[in-house]
Amino acid sequence: MRRFATLVAAGCCALGVSAAPANADPTPFGHACTAQNGVRFCPTTRLDQRVPSFDNLPIDVDVTLPASGNGPFPTIVLMHGLGGDKAMFQDTRADGSSALTYHYNNVFYAQKGYAVVTPTARGFGNSCGAASKTSAGCASGWTHLDDTRYEARDAQTLLGKLVDQGIADPAALGATGVSYGGGTSAELAFLKDRVRLPDGSFSAWRSPAGTSLRLAAAYPRWGWAELGTALIPNGRANDTVVPSASLVSSPPGVAKLSYTTFLYLISALIGNVAPSGADAQSDLTGWYTRLLQGEPYTGRTIDEVIAAFPHKGTVSIPGVPAPMLIENGWTDALFTAQQGVGLYNQARAASASADVSLTLADTGHMPASNRSALVARLVDDGAAFFDAKLRRSGSAPAPSSVKLYPLACSGPDVPTPRTAASWTAAHPGALAWSTVWPQSTTSTGLNYLGQLDDDPLLPAIGGTLGDVLTGVIDGSIDIANITGGSSFGQLFTQALQNSNPCRVVAAGEPLNSINSLGPSRSRAFTLVGMPTVTVDFIHTGADGQLAARLWDVGPDGRRILVTRGVYRVGAGQTGRYSFQLDGSQWTFAPGHRPRVDILSTDSPYVRPSNLISTTTATRVAVSLPTAEVSP
Repeated sequence: MRRFATLVAAGCCALGVSAAPANADPTPFGHACTAQNGVRFCPTTRLDQRVPSFDNLPIDVDVTLPASGNGPFPTIVLMHGLGGDKAMFQDTRADGSSALTYHYNNVFYAQKGYAVVTPTARGFGNSCGAASKTSAGCASGWTHLDDTRYEARDAQTLLGKLVDQGIADPAALGATGVSYGGGTSAELAFLKDRVRLPDGSFSAWRSPAGTSLRLAAAYPRWGWAELGTALIPNGRANDTVVPSASLVSSPPGVAKLSYTTFLYLISALIGNVAPSGADAQSDLTGWYTRLLQGEPYTGRTIDEVIAAFPHKGTVSIPGVPAPMLIENGWTDALFTAQQGVGLYNQARAASASADVSLTLADTGHMPASNRSALVARLVDDGAAFFDAKLRRSGSAPAPSSVKLYPLACSGPDVPTPRTAASWTAAHPGALAWSTVWPQSTTSTGLNYLGQLDDDPLLPAIGGTLGDVLTGVIDGSIDIANITGGSSFGQLFTQALQNSNPCRVVAAGEPLNSINSLGPSRSRAFTLVGMPTVTVDFIHTGADGQLAARLWDVGPDGRRILVTRGVYRVGAGQTGRYSFQLDGSQWTFAPGHRPRVDILSTDSPYVRPSNLISTTTATRVAVSLPTAEVSP
């Protein structure tokens, strides 16, 4: 319990200063710098040194500079994940102290000649988080859940102030981050040369002194395009269309129960969430409580969620983004590969020549394995991308290109990637089959732990989420004893690398399910992308769901989960409907067969439906996009 509390705790105001004289040592935000580790570290060390954002909320932020020079420097804002703080990607050496910080930290980039800005996001740490929310300027310092009007604008404000000080080069501003920070960096890319105002309108991005600014490059890692389809998927998103805000509301989807609970606990226990009813755009407690109640998803709170979520992603930001290298994980069950493809599609829909490229691999949130050697390869590609875009050194990936690393349970730690000129070109073939006979699945009401063994999150955190939930309810968890801060990076890495996307399951089919077994092939074939499942069905009863899972079934019947997905079914819905699974790059060995199981719940990964209903399928058709033209 204590280890989990520590993991959750650590981690989903100075006045403006004019530019220093050319011969003076730089003092970012008025903070003194100390030479260490081959760079100069310029931290915020006291609460009264925090930097006021656009709305005067105090931001705890450090800056790391190259060992010499006064600037302006090419500048990267490096942003932490949910529940972390500015220390998450600070280290004492370029190679980092963990897989999470290898060649992805302040020292690494500063030694390469960049100014590195590491802020703590509002509502966390000393930016008005749980430990500092009663300090000056924090009366309304709660998190807005990575909102373009707040968290993204905080980063823009910090960069603007450093430009005015002569420290940041206005022509070479970059952004990157992981998870929560990945979402912010994607938002900054699409905002590019604009800020978003609290009323949702846009204005030109200018520094406090009036310099016109624009982002030159972004490297979002494990982020998202549309937060609603990531957290409450309804099965209407796919890899061929541009993501939109309407996807989350037509109809409301199925909440990812284990992950939304985990993320809410992080925010509520060590962050600062809005008091219930205080902010309809950021009412995390009200939203989470309402989602736990389940269907039917109607009423004021659901309307608030639908209205707020478009501001917490990129889908409501028009225009061509800044150059982007997008990195998402095939095996990331929170912000899936579908979200990375969504960012890619949104950019290309704005312009066919948009400078955007995509990398997918076995990385990201649980159950991704995040092999150290593979993560190192990816972040080195990210560093080369920034060098090309911010320093005009070397080359970046070709616009529209994709690099896809397979999920490999054995073999080299860095499997050979598949490269293609575009997402569509990466999977030229398809393996299709269908099953035609009546099969049914019936929901069993509030069965929260029906598929516990297949949950992507709980095994990686030691199965203690239920204990934490109980502790919050009965008061046995003392928030004052929760610790964290700079330890989060190491603990988060350990949790990520406890995951196992290659767990072998005993032979058999789940009870109360609809099944469709694909063909065996005498030669291997490789799934690349998002499988499509089409079902002819009759649904009787209240709102329900179809939770589909694709397995690789060996000749001995043992199986490995390849990918999964969920489709929201409305009361009385009948007809033929298609939906995509989250996707993977997985090779089926000779003699192995793909199999799709469809259940009425996949809890606790997704929340089970409240009432009993039955879905009867008369036909199930499956299409797997493949690397081979004729698998």
